[in-house]
Amino acid sequence: MIVASKLIKVIEKNSDVIADKWVDEVTTSPYTRSYWNVSREELHERATSICDRIGYFLGRRLPKERLASFYRRVGESRKAQGYEVEEVVMALLLLKRHIWLFVLQEGFLSANLELYQALELNNRVVLYFDRAIYFVTQAYSREEEATAKSGSDAHPSQ
Repeated sequence: MIVASKLIKVIEKNSDVIADKWVDEVTTSPYTRSYWNVSREELHERATSICDRIGYFLGRRLPKERLASFYRRVGESRKAQGYEVEEVVMALLLLKRHIWLFVLQEGFLSANLELYQALELNNRVVLYFDRAIYFVTQAYSREEEATAKSGSDAHPSQ
């Protein structure tokens, strides 16, 4: 999967460009209003940290639990910061979209074999973001369950 490795490196190497385009959209989309008041620098750092790590998660066969741990922390952090879960999900979807738009717009794929390998990589990226979304929302659910439990403990039924 030489093309996939090459594309992962392209994504990582161009994380600043991808992050800039993502920040432009996430700070103006009506689906990500919570992101509008966050500094461009902070948002840019969030996006580049994901792009810079994408090869770490995709290029190696790491245990799913490492990815789960990372995105559960993201979910816990965003929940504590007051983000709505659907906005966090949309932000991840937008980042996935901007990664692929960059790859396609820059013309890194030319031959049919490269396109086939790129589709294989696309499937891996989709799975990566699907898992990220699952673990982020899982963290939100756990926080809500913990809050509900502590609320019911404070006011026992009579």
